[in-house]
Amino acid sequence: MTNVLVKLIGYPATILHGDAAVFDRYKWLKKHLKSGPLRTLDAGCGSGAFTMYAAKIGNEAIGISFDKGNNEKAVKRARILNISNVSFIDGDLRKLDEISESLGKFDQIICFETIEHILDDKKLIKDFFSLLNPRGKLLLTTPYKFYKSLYGDDKDKISTFEDGGHVRYGYTHKEMSDSLEKSGFEIEAKEYITGFLSQQLINLQRILAEINSKLAWIIVFPLRIFQFFDPLISKIINYPYLSIGVVAVKKIA
Repeated sequence: MTNVLVKLIGYPATILHGDAAVFDRYKWLKKHLKSGPLRTLDAGCGSGAFTMYAAKIGNEAIGISFDKGNNEKAVKRARILNISNVSFIDGDLRKLDEISESLGKFDQIICFETIEHILDDKKLIKDFFSLLNPRGKLLLTTPYKFYKSLYGDDKDKISTFEDGGHVRYGYTHKEMSDSLEKSGFEIEAKEYITGFLSQQLINLQRILAEINSKLAWIIVFPLRIFQFFDPLISKIINYPYLSIGVVAVKKIA
């Protein structure tokens, strides 16, 4: 379905095909990712949508993921969109230090909803630090530690080993900032992403998907117009956000 949408409406299809949280993260990325001839790594690139966005704004973009199938799909979509300054490689983020020389240095690193799946998160942060040029930026999102479970979530089921599930609920801003600062980063921005309305759209889509996933997307998609009011409503009712977003800068030694 996604490739058909890509052919019909172009790059926006790669974002809109995801759920409401994907669109929220896209808006956050647009606010913080710099355009121009910069090198950007998308660590844990998933469908490759954000990697391709980096390329579309002029970056030399590289997406890395352990999921070979997703990478192959991303390559096909990049070809459909005629995006040439993007590449996707199969790789294990737990072993970034082993391939750092071949990757080279980056001006920006994107890591969205990935670090909560990795046991040695401190090593991953250190590897990101090593891969960045001085004053390079890490744009990271991860679940907020105190978010309310979405439909189908089981927050009591935390993996004790890296089987693809969460190895921790998430982080507070303080916990993430402390880890980043200990590795040499300075924090430039701390924000929350995906509030009450977006979360309810995700819940509705998940419920309907038990009947038919394509129909669920079609029904929920027009309702996304209400995401415009999400920050205001979430603030008024003091509802916990789904994710935190952090921009961290590599300090010059």
